[in-house]
Amino acid sequence: MKKLLVILVLIATITITGYAQELKFDGYVNAGLGVVATGEEDADIFLKPFGVDSEQNGYRFRLNGSYTNEDKNAGVRFRFQSQSRLDQAGYFSLPYAYGWVNFLDNIFYLAGGIVDDGTWVTADWWINDDVGKGLGLLLKATPIQGLDLGVGAYAFSQQGGGNNNILNFQSGLPNFAGVTPKIGDAKYTLNGAFNVPDLLRVGASFRLKNKAGWDRSLPPEDDDTDYVYDGRHESSLLMADVRLFAVSGLTAIVAVSLDRLEDFSDAGNIVLSETFGYKFGDIGLGLNAVQFLYNREADYNPGLLFNLWGSMPFGKIVPRVDLVYFMGGSSTVATGANTWHRKGFANRAAAKDADEDYSVFSARPSIKFNLDSKTFVEVGDMINYDFASFEAFGSDKSRLSNVFYVDLKWSF
Repeated sequence: MKKLLVILVLIATITITGYAQELKFDGYVNAGLGVVATGEEDADIFLKPFGVDSEQNGYRFRLNGSYTNEDKNAGVRFRFQSQSRLDQAGYFSLPYAYGWVNFLDNIFYLAGGIVDDGTWVTADWWINDDVGKGLGLLLKATPIQGLDLGVGAYAFSQQGGGNNNILNFQSGLPNFAGVTPKIGDAKYTLNGAFNVPDLLRVGASFRLKNKAGWDRSLPPEDDDTDYVYDGRHESSLLMADVRLFAVSGLTAIVAVSLDRLEDFSDAGNIVLSETFGYKFGDIGLGLNAVQFLYNREADYNPGLLFNLWGSMPFGKIVPRVDLVYFMGGSSTVATGANTWHRKGFANRAAAKDADEDYSVFSARPSIKFNLDSKTFVEVGDMINYDFASFEAFGSDKSRLSNVFYVDLKWSF
């Protein structure tokens, strides 16, 4: 409680000071509650707090702050956050806090600290990520308009949103005196994007294998030649996407993720993601498709996910329907995670000669009530029919689950 009060006082102090220094703040709160019937035999129906919009257990609170000097060539950005897990670092975490400078006629941009720059995040529905940032430096160059090149060097990677984006040091909070990776074990990234206004954008990011995750139970030994790069953002990864802007009202994005490049022929994971949408006046229709491919010694079945959706607003009331078929995957209710955001599905890698084929069909009707441009309430019901080629659900080959939920978001 004392820690919470100190942070709240700090936020209030920064806010008051911000008026004098022209600090800018924004953020939001997302929270919701679901009535969950998992379909398990003899299992009770239960309530669970979950934020659909933020895809987080419990809730999400974010407060973003930024300061830019009078010359517009230097500044600071930071975020206070509370979500998902409070048992690791308390109520609040600091997902990013970094300073930046522009120099040589704004051709170069240098950021240092806990860096989080979204220039090269893919814009598709499923991947929607980049190769990662962290504690270190990012140098970005814009030699011509529309071209963004970048190189990053990081000694530490943040954890994912489910771990509240903390810096996790071997199952504890870090003492930075002990964060001394060898020069070849740090995380290095190469990034590039080229944007042609009103036509298209092409972007790509590459990450070398590294030991900057710091979330393993034991640190790597100097002679550890069999090190498995399974820490946060430790595997070598290539991401890219192409976005089409040429057709008014059309969203068309194709993205790809190639993971575990350090052992790609035997352990590589490939994700292809296509995002299409079109607006006919106020009516919106879309198709999201994702393919999961696996490089293994044995042949593996691909995972194929299709999400068809449509919405038709009536003033501030927006009904929507989502239909999903996933061959080679399950709902996250069936996996035991018991989450129900719109990407609440998990791929199930399985060899072709193994009798372990999963599939799921899901339907989600929902209605969003927009109180204003920054506040909404969504009411929905997610119905999942999971099935498999074997008795994957106790003594059954199928399971029907249902989640009725209310989700709320306040932005400021």
